[in-house]
Amino acid sequence: MTSRVPASRSTRDRVLDAALLTFANYGFKGATTKEIARKAKVNEVTVFRLFKSKRALFAAVISERSPVIPIQEAIDLEPKTTVEEMLRNNVRIVLSTLRKNKELYLVMMSDAWRQPKTRNLAYEASIKRGIGLVATMMARLMDAGKIRRTDPEIAARALMGTVQFYFLTTDMLGDGVPKSEEEERMIRGLVSIFLDGMKAGQGGVQE
Repeated sequence: MTSRVPASRSTRDRVLDAALLTFANYGFKGATTKEIARKAKVNEVTVFRLFKSKRALFAAVISERSPVIPIQEAIDLEPKTTVEEMLRNNVRIVLSTLRKNKELYLVMMSDAWRQPKTRNLAYEASIKRGIGLVATMMARLMDAGKIRRTDPEIAARALMGTVQFYFLTTDMLGDGVPKSEEEERMIRGLVSIFLDGMKAGQGGVQE
């Protein structure tokens, strides 16, 4: 895991970047504002001027470095070609973004769940926001008759839960990023299985 923070970033961004790396390496308890300041190349006073406490900084990292932000900017909510290709491409984007934000994932997995307030913030900033984004996509596909009508949130959880579990068992707990051809086979399989259960005209939970 890299320990360098780009000097070209604004002071606030450098502190957030440094905090993310430090929390990921040492956890909330082990991380110090002194180390964060050193990585950000600022005085420790500057850290407290920008963020009133270490916990406030921790909360800002989770909120402002949420991977949902770049995912929201990159994914398609409506198909430009086929539904299959749109979902495959969106899954690729999600996996790529999670990998670029692996440090934040580590922070959330290792510390956020221990602290109720921080856990709730992590849920609102990442999980709930991400589910809402994908649920919007599902609702639009249902309205267009592309997939059967059911609860969009359940559909979103079904697809993204599978993708998150795949990321967890490969990148975080497994042998690392699979070979591109193996991952592509997995993505196609996940999307195919999902769409087999969501074909328009099939029965299911009705709104």
